[in-house]
Amino acid sequence: MTSTPTATATDPTLRQGDSGAAVTELQQLLNAKGINIAVDGIFGDATRAAVVQFQKQSGIATDGIVGPQTWQALRRGAPIQLTDAAIYYKPSNYPYQKEAFEWLQSQLSSSVLGEFARRWRNLR
Repeated sequence: MTSTPTATATDPTLRQGDSGAAVTELQQLLNAKGINIAVDGIFGDATRAAVVQFQKQSGIATDGIVGPQTWQALRRGAPIQLTDAAIYYKPSNYPYQKEAFEWLQSQLSSSVLGEFARRWRNLR
């Protein structure tokens, strides 16, 4: 059974003028959905326009405000790349990230982890 992604209790409502880690995440998700936006953590004119574009494409209320419906739509079907996860790993802002990585690690065999470590360290 697959679950539908939902907004989390920690997802803030975002609007023009906001800034910070949640805006950075929003911008990253918009990029993952194919809307080219600079990732600078500032909800300015360009981010608002990108949100409106995404809301129109998704068939949800087009108000430029990122609430639960927009968060849910942004996360729907959004595969994550491990390189993105590593780049944006900030467990001090998102404590669940460490738990997610620990779970992933528990799913990998010792030989896969060993080979990854060898390649990560560029050992030939």
